[in-house]
This record gives sequence, structure tokens and C-alpha cells, in this order.
Amino acid sequence: MVTKKISTITPAEFVRIFLQTAASDADGVYEASDAQLQDPPTNPFAGLPETDSEEEMSEAILKAKSLNESGLCPDHVFAVTRHNGDKSEGSDRAIDLGMYPLDPPQNLGTADEGKFLRTDWSTIEVGIECKMNSSEHDPFDESHDGDEFDAISRRKVLDRLLSELELIAQHQQRTFQYMVLFLGAFARILRADQSGIFVTDKFDYRGEDGLILAGFFRSLGRASPARRGFDSTATRVSPRSAEGKEMLRKGRDVGEDDYVKQMFSDSLDLHWPWWKLEVPDETAINSAPARPAAAPHPGETRSYLVGKPYFQASGVIGRFTRGYVALDVTDPGRPVQFVFLKDAWHIVSDDIEKEGYVLETLKENKVNFTPTVLCHGDITGQRSISQDHWPKYHQGCELKTHQHYRLVVKEVCKPLDQFRNGSQLALAMWCCLKAHSQAYKLGIIHRDISAGNILLYRTEDGHWQGMLNDWEMSITRAQQELEGRQAGRVGTWQFLSVNALNCPGKKIVIEDELESFFHVLLYMAVRLLHHNIDDRDVPHFLRTYFDDYTPLVFGNACGTLKESAMRMGEVCWFLKKDHGDNVSRRGRLMFISPLTDDTFPLGQSGQAGSGSSSLQPVAEPKQPHDCVTRSQPSGGGREPSSSMSPTAPAPNYYHPLNYIFKTILSWFKAYYTLQYSSPKKPAVNRNVQPRVINDYARRIQALEEEEEVSPSPCLDAEDSESSSSPAEDDAVTDRKNRRALKKNAKNLRSHKPILQLFKHALNNPSWPVADRYPDRKPGKDGKPAGNRVSKQSTLVMRSKRPASAVDDLEPPSKRFKRIRRL
Repeated sequence: MVTKKISTITPAEFVRIFLQTAASDADGVYEASDAQLQDPPTNPFAGLPETDSEEEMSEAILKAKSLNESGLCPDHVFAVTRHNGDKSEGSDRAIDLGMYPLDPPQNLGTADEGKFLRTDWSTIEVGIECKMNSSEHDPFDESHDGDEFDAISRRKVLDRLLSELELIAQHQQRTFQYMVLFLGAFARILRADQSGIFVTDKFDYRGEDGLILAGFFRSLGRASPARRGFDSTATRVSPRSAEGKEMLRKGRDVGEDDYVKQMFSDSLDLHWPWWKLEVPDETAINSAPARPAAAPHPGETRSYLVGKPYFQASGVIGRFTRGYVALDVTDPGRPVQFVFLKDAWHIVSDDIEKEGYVLETLKENKVNFTPTVLCHGDITGQRSISQDHWPKYHQGCELKTHQHYRLVVKEVCKPLDQFRNGSQLALAMWCCLKAHSQAYKLGIIHRDISAGNILLYRTEDGHWQGMLNDWEMSITRAQQELEGRQAGRVGTWQFLSVNALNCPGKKIVIEDELESFFHVLLYMAVRLLHHNIDDRDVPHFLRTYFDDYTPLVFGNACGTLKESAMRMGEVCWFLKKDHGDNVSRRGRLMFISPLTDDTFPLGQSGQAGSGSSSLQPVAEPKQPHDCVTRSQPSGGGREPSSSMSPTAPAPNYYHPLNYIFKTILSWFKAYYTLQYSSPKKPAVNRNVQPRVINDYARRIQALEEEEEVSPSPCLDAEDSESSSSPAEDDAVTDRKNRRALKKNAKNLRSHKPILQLFKHALNNPSWPVADRYPDRKPGKDGKPAGNRVSKQSTLVMRSKRPASAVDDLEPPSKRFKRIRRL
């Protein structure tokens, strides 16, 4: 929760901890000079007049005894920027006041008596907010009971402060930030880094304590950029400079199929800052055969040019991951190489290996469908410090240490939500399941399977395949056994298993990981494929299934819809209305194959390369178990419905995804049924030989270096158990039914069955070529986003939130209803 990482201390302690003693640029600790910390002779804020509005207040503070002429910050200027927002920020957000460098970029505008034309999040050094009421608008007032600030006005102020800190962090390369909050006649100073936020107690800046604020500005204005919180390994690049012109040149003449160059070109936003980033190299693989040809030598520091981040995590505290399509400029004589650069603040822990080392281990052991490391390393001297001072004020409570880290990999991938059709989605899932399987055999478990970590990558021969990304939270199974229970949830809330959500300290096991894969498949399929849920209801379904939670005494648990799907073996929702029927019925989710390409409007890239203007009717499966049949299922009111007119053809439910969903859900139904009754015992699987029919199935055989002779584990749900509730006593006491449950549940104890299931399904001739549908991901207004394909977030709304190892992970829906998370 937000308040768990915010602490208030006295102004004197704040000055002593963060101003008199500060981390040096490289290592060790040094004392700031007396000249920098000497209090100014007078308080420039003394005698400020009473004001009637926040606008008047900001103007009065700016003109306080000529604040810009007082000499406190000779290389900076204070400006009122509340009137116009930054062009680069879509919501046009502005901040009341700001401390800017004396020579801001030319595109900021001109200064007129301390007023800038607009806020510039890329150059502001200290954000300043003004509020009139020192009680109602103070989000850090600890005189109220409870762990959180319940007053709506306080929550709004805190939300605004966190939003402004986030905008500054997103537009700049910072290691920490300061902010000042004026509250009527009082003020607070904030310091935020990746571990936590420290805030001073309220002090009267118009009285003697005003010297504290004046001394803060005086010390900060004379400090080095590193001591002001700037990353010394990042250099701003102007589009007019030689490097900027080179970036523009490399981004021109984009070919139709050159998605990597297109991504780099899209990042060259003239309203967003460009950077030259340094990356140290800690690669441990020195052997020539194992080391990629483009990889630098260990110990080198390489330089990369980047524009606007392709992906940027939300929040202020935590890993704050950013991803860039980057241009390697270390060796000017080498050919152009686009790479992917990940910038993050990883958790410092003996139990968590750096992601670069994990990827090296995977490649060294020939684990397929994982990124290839070029270089990676910690940024020297850039580590959070809030955790070092936290125990003094919060006994028995610790914050995690975060270290700045960069990783460069060879492969530049696309997000999973840009798949062309359902069969390509299934192939990507198979690839990532294969990577997970091979890593698992090495004793490595991923622990963060999510929609954002399953990517699409085009090989040199032009084939698309899946790529399992972001191994930062991975851990060895041996280490996990030694640790026992975890201290908190690990992963991304929307895609965690039911067990992981209901038991925060539970160790992540293979069943949890396979369930996360299923949730990713469901999320993408419901968003972007054709099915029997009304389009207008899809945003509500996505929020209810993936974001929802159940509040309990010990904390928040899994939402009811996800848990019901796993325990009942069906994903049920209100379906489209029948012909002439005005009543929506609740029934089982099923996917629909289009009879022609104009059966429904296609989303982007819906044709998957098909040159014909229409598609032939989808062939019916030759074996009845290949797809769900058209006959109406048992249980009145559960049959799929259609919103088509009475003259339109009936929906074609012969989509192979129905076979995949029905089979996997039957496994999880058996797994949870047995879990809530008694422990499982091993059972024997059956052998079913696959057929090779379509291109994606052939692609699997080409990708497999050695396919194990493995059974197809598929038991039909109706063959394995009755349609009654799994909680009923007769469902667990009947010996014949129990044997079937054990046989089904055993399919989740290894990767072989689910890999064989996807391979078997991809052999099905019923895959439609053009089954992609317009995106129904919720927009900011809660309505479907339409044809837009998100380039940055593949999650519901702003809900992607990977947990930090032992973090207090909260459901997104709860965070939305309360206050913005850190």
C-alpha cells in the first residue's frame, strides 16, 4: 500500500540525512561543504501576504523577496507553470511552480517575469505544489487514525503529487527526486527514490523555519547534477546535434515489413527527450562459440542512442522498468544495429540473480525462445538509500534495496497483442511454454508469466515465433525449496493463479505457472478474437476476471469470476442475445470462426498475409473431439448465443481454441477439485499421435530439436467428470470419477501434456486465417478501444504491475478505487 512506503521525519533529520550526508557519484559517503549548507542570512519567505487562491499563492511565493534574484540557486530559475501543460504529455498536466535550469531547451518557450509558457517535465528539477488548506489538503497528516489517508481531498492531493513525480521520472533519467509542498502557511519537503519516500514534518516557512526551506534550495542549487538526482551515465541528445541527426537518418526509409526500424522511427518524438545511455558489460560468457557475434567484450562500457521509451512501467517506487529500441553507437565504423535496451531498478537480494546472468545461463544451455544478451550491468553508485534509514523510524519493517541496472539484448520484439490471427497466438504460446519447459529442466522457474512478458519475434528467415521475456523475478527451484514460504506474492496480479492470489506466501510451482499461461491466452483471445460475448461487455469482463479481488481479513484474495472458472471448468459470462431475444443469457465463453472475411470487421493485420479478398467456409473437423460440437450443451441457458439477424448464418463454433480451452479448463477443474478434497496421486497418461496439417504445426516440428515421445493428455471434460459442482460430496467419493480427476489433474504436473495439446490443436485444419477482431481493451473511459493496437501496455487499463519479489501486491481494481500506487 502507498502509506507503507512513506515516512515523515523532522526537518532537521531530513537535512542531516539527505543534504549534509549524500551518496557520492562513485562510492563511499562524503560531507557537503560548509559553504553549501550555510543558512542564508535572511528568510526570503518572511512576510508573505495572505492569499485567496492557489494561483495567487504561487505568484506570491515566486516573488518572495525576488526569489530568482536572491542568489539561492544562481544557475536555476523559479517559474509559475500552472497555466499550460507539457505538449509531450497527453493529458496536458501542469504543475504550479518549478525550479528549472537557467538555460532550458528552446522548445520550452520564453520566460517572462518568471512565467514559462508551459510546464516542461523533461527539464524541471524540483516540482512545487501549492495548496491553501494546511489540514484538508495535507496527505501526510498523521493525526488521523488508520494506515491510509481516508479524506478524499487528501487522497486527491497525494495522487497529484505521485502523478507529478511519475511524469518527471518518465521524462528524465533520475536516481531520486525532491519536491516541495506548500500548505497555506506551512510547507513540507519530499524526497523519493525507488525504495520509498521521506517527507518532513510541516514547518512554518514564513517564520524562522523558513530558513530550512531557503537552506534546502541554497544547498541544492550549488550541488552537482548527481547530488541533485541526475543519472551521470545519461546525456541528453538534441535532434539538432550530430547524434540527433544520425538518429533521424537511421529512422528514415522504413520498409513495409521492417517493424524494428519502424519502432525506432516511432520513438523519435520531437516532443520527447532523446538520450545517450551508457551500459557497462558484466557478461560472463567469454567462450567464442557461446558468445553472440555482436556482443562486446567483458568490462567494456557501450553507448546507445534512444528516443521515447517503447514501454514504460507506471508508478514511482519499485523497479520502474523502461524499454527502448536503441541504436548502438559505440563503434561508429560498424554497421547499424538496432537492439533492445531495458532500463530498470532491480532488487538487491542474494536470492535473485541479475536477469543478464539468467539469460546467459539459458542460452549456454540452449534454451530456445529466450533473448540473447549483448551486454548488461549495474550502474555504479546508483542505488536507493531510503531503505538504509527506514528501520530507524519503522522497527520490524524493511524496504527493499533497488539498484539501477541496464540490459541490452539482440532481439527486438513486438507485444503479443499484435498477433495476426488465432493460430499465431497459439504458436507464440507454444514457443513460450517450450522455453519455460526447458528452463524448468535446468531448475529455473520464471515466476512472472504475463501478457507483457510473452512477445512476438521474427527470425532471420522471416518466421514469427514467441519469445519468453523478463526473467528478472526467476529463481532456482533449489533456492525456492530452501526458502520455504515466500514473504509475499510474486508476479503480475492479473495473471497469477488462483492459489497464488489466495495464498500470498505460497511457493510458485509448475501448476501456478501453467495457469498463468492460460490466463494470458484467455486475456488476448477475449480482447482480439471473435467470440459470443457482446463487444460492449468485454471491458467489464476483462476488469472482473483479471482485476477483481475479494477482500478478506488477511488481505485481498482472488476475484470470484477467475476462481469460479478454474473450479467449475468453464469461463461463463453474459452472452450475446439470441435472434429476437431481449434477454442476455449467462453461458460458456466460446470462440467463433468467421465464415467469410466480412462476417465481422477485422482488426489490424487481420488477414495474416492472405491475398484473397474473402475466405472459404471453415472446414469441419474430421474427428469429433477436435472442436466443441455445434450441438447445444447440457445445462439450459448455457448455449452460445448470437447477435446476428435471423437471416444471418448461425455462428461457427468450430474454432480450435474451444478445444484448447475446454481441455485445459477440465485439467484445472480436476486439479482444484482434488485440492479441496485430498492430495493427488500419480496417474498414467494416454498416447495420441498428432497430425501435421497447417504451417504453424510444421513450424513447431522445424523448431523442435528433439520432440520427446509424449502422450497427448487430452481427456474430454464430459468423459472425466460430471457437470455437477466439484464441491459436491459425490464428486469426490465416487471412485471411478476420482480416477478420472486424478488422470486429468496429472496433466498439470509437467509441460509435456500442454505442449502436446497445443501441437495437436495446431494440426487442426479448422484454424481460420482472418479471425482477428478489433481490440476491445478498455480505454480510459471504460469503453472498448476499437481498432487501436497498444504499443506499450498489453494489460487492462494501467494495470500491469509486476510485484517486486516480496512486495505488497494489490489488485488493480482496489488501487483504482483508492489512490494511485507508488
